[in-house]
Amino acid sequence: MILGIETSCDETSVALLERDGTVRVNLIASQIDRHQPFGGVVPEIASREHLQHLFPLVSRALADARAGWSDIEEIAVTSGPGLIGALLVGVAGAQGLSYALGVPLLSINHLEGHLFSPYLQREGAAASLPARFLSMVVSGGHSSIYDVNGGAVTMLNRTRDDAIGETFDKVAKFIGLPYPGGPQIEKHARDGKIERQRFLFSVPQFKDASADFSYSGIKASAIRLARAEGIHADGDLRALADFCASFQDALFEQLFDRLNSIWSRLRAPLPTEVAIAGGVAANGTLRDRMLAWGAERRVTVRLPEKVYCTDNAAMIAFAGLQRISEAGDPRRVTARSRIA
Repeated sequence: MILGIETSCDETSVALLERDGTVRVNLIASQIDRHQPFGGVVPEIASREHLQHLFPLVSRALADARAGWSDIEEIAVTSGPGLIGALLVGVAGAQGLSYALGVPLLSINHLEGHLFSPYLQREGAAASLPARFLSMVVSGGHSSIYDVNGGAVTMLNRTRDDAIGETFDKVAKFIGLPYPGGPQIEKHARDGKIERQRFLFSVPQFKDASADFSYSGIKASAIRLARAEGIHADGDLRALADFCASFQDALFEQLFDRLNSIWSRLRAPLPTEVAIAGGVAANGTLRDRMLAWGAERRVTVRLPEKVYCTDNAAMIAFAGLQRISEAGDPRRVTARSRIA
């Protein structure tokens, strides 16, 4: 089995994965209650929480899987990107376990874990990865689209400023919704009419026709509009719903605008599947729109199980499994991540 460890931000996670991608156990110690009073993640608090939860979670994972230390064949740990202090807790813990158990240690890029997460199943072996697929990673810290072609991962675009999840959270905080803001805005948006003439947002474009994302402008526009219209969680709920629906719609319009731009530039043979990953991939509206996008183009859309949308160790272990499969021998796997 592969032991996965994820401590890149505000969730301590430990997982045990079989060689066929079956998740034996995936445990997550959430820190939302600790960070909620501050409206966002406090790095120092996150690091201390990881120190408190990491090894008890490892012990619990082994107990839940009815496994012992001798069953661990490799350890995969997130080495970045993320909060430095939080990452250090996971990496140092994984290094100690690797040395004590005498098993290989795999250094995994956090984004690499997200790339493959849509292929994990809640039950049973992981789905087979296609020879080539696009993966759109949308979360609190990342907004990028990647071309995954065998062992090669190519970044096709990125965000030039704010990530989409960060934009959700910051606007939600301004209008008085609790952290994390994305699920709160989604909840209120369900009742909104998306009255575009009342709450108007434009899709930003670059002069150089770049397919990069940019969410800082939408964030600033939303905050100005909310201030001018008096939009607040304690105010007119009808106006709040319409605002959330329009704002959410504008964020997703940019996602599909960039996805369409990238798709039109790809050369044949086109990828057979498009996957979406990251915390924002749990949004029901986005999932429905992705499925419709795929049906229109006759492309398979891979949606991650919601439990694997947020940061989790199962996806880190699964990324480690892909490295081992490519190398044929875990001792030959280099520590360098494939994503720069």
